[in-house]
Amino acid sequence: MRRIFVALALCLPLTGCDLFGFHDWEWHQKLTVSVMTPEGLKTGSAVVSVNVYDRPSWWGLGDFRGAGASSLSGEAVTVDLGNGRYLFALLRNYSHETARETFIPKEEQPRTKAEVIAVYDRLEKMRGSRELAREHYPLLATFDDIHDPESVRSVDPGNLTTTFGPGYRLNAITLSITDESVTRGEVEEVLTKDFFRSWAAIHNDAMAAIGIGHAYFKTFASKLSRDQFIRH
Repeated sequence: MRRIFVALALCLPLTGCDLFGFHDWEWHQKLTVSVMTPEGLKTGSAVVSVNVYDRPSWWGLGDFRGAGASSLSGEAVTVDLGNGRYLFALLRNYSHETARETFIPKEEQPRTKAEVIAVYDRLEKMRGSRELAREHYPLLATFDDIHDPESVRSVDPGNLTTTFGPGYRLNAITLSITDESVTRGEVEEVLTKDFFRSWAAIHNDAMAAIGIGHAYFKTFASKLSRDQFIRH
């Protein structure tokens, strides 16, 4: 244990701590969602910050020795479709892996620790845009009533007509690695802090009533939280 603390003390002044097997990467990725509507093309985008961490084999305990990790900070994409309807591309099924799968060819996906390091070194320096393949889409959601948390429902990206009516079609979802700043505040212009407090209260009331057997916990709303819309 003493050796670990000594190594950390020596590592702190070194950018990336590569000398001791610590690797940290950060980049900003921008998701842009465009939807064709009866009034024309509607677009929304959001930039998030992604951090990926790789740790040496001697670091950590038990099954977590040498384990990597990642984090994401930012908010969901909000697309204003007009007439009080919104489409959200959530921070669910969306992470650093979305960028890796999109920008790194299948045959170059990493299999060894050395390849992982090389791939994320490339991603951190990379800039550009790619259209997402369907299998890498984040979860899409909307609210039948933008003031009612329980009215949230999932949206089939291949069939927006079912949710929004005739004339609505997903045009594209594009991912960029960018130098743009992280997006803040756009979700809360539509879904306020009071909205999320109300949602949490509904969840807590249902839990207090009869626990996970409550009818609420069979709904799509119970599977979501503020964390899928805003993450710090």
